[in-house]
Amino acid sequence: MIEIALLFKQRTLQILFLGYVIFVPYWVWIQITGQVGTIHNYVWSFIILGIFPFFGGLSGMFLSRKWGLLSSSLGRAIFFLSAGVAVWGLGSIIWAYYNFVLAIEAPYPSLADVGYLLSYPFYVVGLINLGKGIGAYHKLKTNWGRVALVSVPIVGLALTYFVFVTIARGGEFDYQDSSLLKLVFDIGYPLGDAVIVTAIGLVYGLSYRIFGGRFKWPINLLFIGQFLVYLSDFGFSYTTTQGTFYVAGWSDFILLNGLFLLSVSVNAFDIQGISSRVREELTMFAPRATEAVNKLALEIIQNQARIIGTVAWDEAMKVSGLTIDVKSNSLSVDGDPKIVLGQLVGRYEDLFGNASLRICKDVARKFISQVPPEQIPDVLK
Repeated sequence: MIEIALLFKQRTLQILFLGYVIFVPYWVWIQITGQVGTIHNYVWSFIILGIFPFFGGLSGMFLSRKWGLLSSSLGRAIFFLSAGVAVWGLGSIIWAYYNFVLAIEAPYPSLADVGYLLSYPFYVVGLINLGKGIGAYHKLKTNWGRVALVSVPIVGLALTYFVFVTIARGGEFDYQDSSLLKLVFDIGYPLGDAVIVTAIGLVYGLSYRIFGGRFKWPINLLFIGQFLVYLSDFGFSYTTTQGTFYVAGWSDFILLNGLFLLSVSVNAFDIQGISSRVREELTMFAPRATEAVNKLALEIIQNQARIIGTVAWDEAMKVSGLTIDVKSNSLSVDGDPKIVLGQLVGRYEDLFGNASLRICKDVARKFISQVPPEQIPDVLK
């Protein structure tokens, strides 16, 4: 709860929450007063579905530098998920141009769809890297993981076909009178949704018993946000097929909540007190430690750095009894190895729970025969 309270001091989250508490009542007022196709509908959509997610996505992309940007799994996950939110917001900004300037209520296909459709590959790449960071790949090596890898995509495709074709389109999927561009978007949207729901099912299903720590709640919000965007796509498809769609309708309200949760979740990965500047001296660090216990500490840090970037070094430098001297290019465990290693593992476990702990245990297996048993903390045995 303390970590969550500290996050509310982050300016981006303050702005996002302020927008939410203003524009939800605004949406309620639009529904009560029966506003359809008015300036209020378009302003609401432009700001809360365009400006806010674009801003939240850009903020998340900058924040990913704290996790190593594209050099680590978590850095890539935050960057690409944030990019997905940002380009969706950009698509909504372009959509607003059609509403305000060209007086088109529901432009399709249009340039706005380029932004919307581009968000899908960004989301997928982000979810794949998130899976690496929170331990889903460990489960793929098990029998259950192999079964899920085959069955979840089948369920995802079947679910999407049922939702987007059987329900939303009344079982009809006629492309005979469609232009090539419309055909691309007509196929791209349900296919993208199928891939997204499959990725969510795989990553969450394989890792929900593993990941934890202080960042468990934003990860859960991220999955919920992704699923709400999926539902909003269904709502848009259904209402346009029925001829009942209007800007700021119920499907857009679901979309608002999905984009809001996605924006909050990616920006909630902020770690207070850590500079976003990539530390070259830590990234290039190559200590000359020769003792087995020093090598064990080093490999734990390096393996964590592959997942969470230079945050791994920042956390290690906070461990009492672990000396990292960049100038002399050395790392040494100066305190009680059992206590120091236990604290080091604890720093990472606090971030992502068992997902981080498993990485540490995988490293420790190589050193069990080299390090005296009394120097290895119980958490690594």
